[in-house]
Amino acid sequence: MGQLIQKPAPHPLPITTAELEAHLKVFHEPTLNDVVHSYHVALWENAQYRRYLDAVYDEDAVEGSLALDSGEAARMIRERAKDTNDQRLSVKKLATIAKALNVVLRRYGISRKERAREVAGQIVDMSDNG
Repeated sequence: MGQLIQKPAPHPLPITTAELEAHLKVFHEPTLNDVVHSYHVALWENAQYRRYLDAVYDEDAVEGSLALDSGEAARMIRERAKDTNDQRLSVKKLATIAKALNVVLRRYGISRKERAREVAGQIVDMSDNG
């Protein structure tokens, strides 16, 4: 009969989330855009937050200006960060958060510029080819 070979026991799987995270081999600190993204998702169902992001023309903006509306959305994000003691955003300038928010909106294809170029859900080429 053949000789039995003792195989080493594998590492046991982690039980808790903390143990699982400790095993993560590839780790990067979330970028500012990633942090804003998480707050954007958390605020998405807030109707006032969406109103600040809805307009694509100044005339339709809640505050009469797309820039001001973006600033108000950024303020909501910063306030949420302050409420959770998140130092990554609670001390950032509104302009910085608003710029990161524009990146996040482009990740979804729903930035103001992208939506302003849509007609019936289709993006219209605004370049003059003729």
